[in-house]
Amino acid sequence: MCFITKKRIFMLAIALTALPAASAIAGEDDGFAPGGTAIDHHTEQFTNLKIVMDLKAESPASTGFGATVAARILSHPGTQLIVIIEGPGITTFAKKNYLDHQGIVDNWVELAQKGVHIEYCGNSVRGAGLKPADMIGLSEKNPATVNSGAFPSLAHYESLGYNPIVTTLLEK
Repeated sequence: MCFITKKRIFMLAIALTALPAASAIAGEDDGFAPGGTAIDHHTEQFTNLKIVMDLKAESPASTGFGATVAARILSHPGTQLIVIIEGPGITTFAKKNYLDHQGIVDNWVELAQKGVHIEYCGNSVRGAGLKPADMIGLSEKNPATVNSGAFPSLAHYESLGYNPIVTTLLEK
């Protein structure tokens, strides 16, 4: 049984009229910014991430973008990162194209030397008219591999506890 007294109605009326005033005060700081100011966590570090990145490479530019994303992920302590590169941009890593894309490839070499495991999609390699022997190894200690295909490899790493992310450069 609910008893509504005049005092309770008065208190409820005060509370309800105070809500719009409180939200107006919070919004006055930021003009028209709904919700006020974002909470700043941009320097937060996560530890022991296990990530498999599916890099959908349309061009050399997208493989360069993927290296930037991978480096940012790797900056978190204890990160284990596997990158599977697929799509027409795979030709960036063909030995015959090294001089044309040296800067991009050298960024991937640095990532491989830091422990990033890099795989080339075997279907993309074949689709580009290349063979595994045509591909750059990136690192003698941690060589890139040509896998049987991106999707089976992604599923395999997910079954091992890696969290998948998909990276694609949206080109104009």
